[in-house]
Amino acid sequence: MMETTSALFHRMRRRESGEAVLQEAWTAPTCARMLREEIERAGISAPEWIASAYISKSYGYQVLRGERMPGRDILLRTALVLQLSLQETQRLLALGDCGALYPKVRRDAAVIFALNHKMTLLEAEELLVSLPEASLFGQEKQT
Repeated sequence: MMETTSALFHRMRRRESGEAVLQEAWTAPTCARMLREEIERAGISAPEWIASAYISKSYGYQVLRGERMPGRDILLRTALVLQLSLQETQRLLALGDCGALYPKVRRDAAVIFALNHKMTLLEAEELLVSLPEASLFGQEKQT
């Protein structure tokens, strides 16, 4: 599990642990790494994630290997499937180079509501359809 920024700041306050932090091998967090860790933490397999987030099999494995960057909607579907918190979702979006959820955008506000209320992916999709807002299953740019 990735260490939070506040935990890292706390470790660096003391000289001994701060020096140890600086000596550690530094690996920048990646979207693929966070996805793999969150999938593992949720106790599901990669194929289960791929199926439940409605991602094509080959694309899903490319994302997990870090060969492709997932689109924003794929990350939002993943956050809902894995029941991530809003904070974890924002971090995932940042690592994926996608815009953060912004509550002044109605669609984003609906997704925030769904995350905060631990809605399933399909419940969140029903909410978006009822508003009406764009689907989480729209055309994905798979780069």
